[in-house]
Amino acid sequence: MSKSILVTGASGQLGNSVLNQLYGKYELLATDINKNKSDILNIPFSILDITNFKKIKSILTDFNPDVIINLAAFTDVDACELNPDKAYLLNTKSVEMLSNNFDGQFIQISTDYVFDGNNGPYSEDDNTNPLSIYGKTKLEAENILQESRINWCILRTNVLFDYYISTEASFIKWVVDSLKSNKLINVVDDQWNNPTWTQNLAEIIELVINKNVDGLYNYGGEDYLNRFEFAQIIADIFNLDKTLISPISTKSLNQAAPRPLKGGLKTEKIEQEFDIQCIDLKTSLGMIKSRLIE
Repeated sequence: MSKSILVTGASGQLGNSVLNQLYGKYELLATDINKNKSDILNIPFSILDITNFKKIKSILTDFNPDVIINLAAFTDVDACELNPDKAYLLNTKSVEMLSNNFDGQFIQISTDYVFDGNNGPYSEDDNTNPLSIYGKTKLEAENILQESRINWCILRTNVLFDYYISTEASFIKWVVDSLKSNKLINVVDDQWNNPTWTQNLAEIIELVINKNVDGLYNYGGEDYLNRFEFAQIIADIFNLDKTLISPISTKSLNQAAPRPLKGGLKTEKIEQEFDIQCIDLKTSLGMIKSRLIE
């Protein structure tokens, strides 16, 4: 008998990848605050505000999932800084409400923003020190799960990317669409990470489900580079004019929330325990390009 899986935040770019990865193998219920109108999969969908305690209890009672994959989050880092109460509700309190009313396997997506970015990339054992409200609320959610009675798995990741026409918050989509329109773009060259293709992360999530894995793991791409270099590689793979891309500093953007500059995640633990190898950036981008051409 296949497992029943509740996916929150299912309309985002990671949600798209997760639903595609799990489709046809499990009993799925996709939820989000808004339905993704371009979704072509025949998967049951329910509108869910993850700050609505009554709605959470109702869905958990009616669907009774074996697994929750919690992708729902307030990920606009600057908006979190300006709206800390909303960030706490969406990123922390919602995890507490979900986990308090559930006794199955809980998979939580977290971030390298739980670190200060002074000495990345980071391992699972490095001390956390978030700079922003976003990072603090995601770390609080981690702590809630680690202190809970349920079977939890926290997957920390960073700089998620893919290209879905329906998804607005996508770095690769912004770069490709801008360069195709011959727009000049500025990209920071002092923020370092190992960008993660959502399809690869979706495959890891399925492994976590099948192996009933618990604990804290990092997952990211093989390449450690800055955002400007990332944008240049995107331009190369998609045969676009990378001279339209100019490097700038994070400080020059005057953003509301501080960023961890030397971020990113070490992935040795998950590679060894899952017997996998993280995929390099050019391979991932090439596969995305091939999918778009088909």
